[in-house]
Amino acid sequence: MIYAKYTYFFKALSHRSRLRLMELLAAHGEISVTRIVEAFEGTDIEDRDPTTISRNLNILKQLGLVTSRRDGQTKYYSLDMAKVHAAFDEFVDFIDSAKERHSHEITVVAGQPSP
Repeated sequence: MIYAKYTYFFKALSHRSRLRLMELLAAHGEISVTRIVEAFEGTDIEDRDPTTISRNLNILKQLGLVTSRRDGQTKYYSLDMAKVHAAFDEFVDFIDSAKERHSHEITVVAGQPSP
């Protein structure tokens, strides 16, 4: 179903730790998990342990919004802004095209409010 993709996408983005991760990656480019953990220290975000941060990065990676590379023992993450823009543009197109997809479902009588 077409809604499942958007439900998963927005559910993933509705977590403030993942939003913070995206914000950090957008602001600083490629960052190691160690540096991300340091950036989370002193914040009011409760999900700041390395395991949870890695899990949240992987969720964003599954969406295609985050990429990673390994250099020895260190893993670096970066935000793919082109994919972020594309995902939101696709959603806007989906909403914009609703009228064409559903124009036959409800008959509106001119001058009368919908029930």
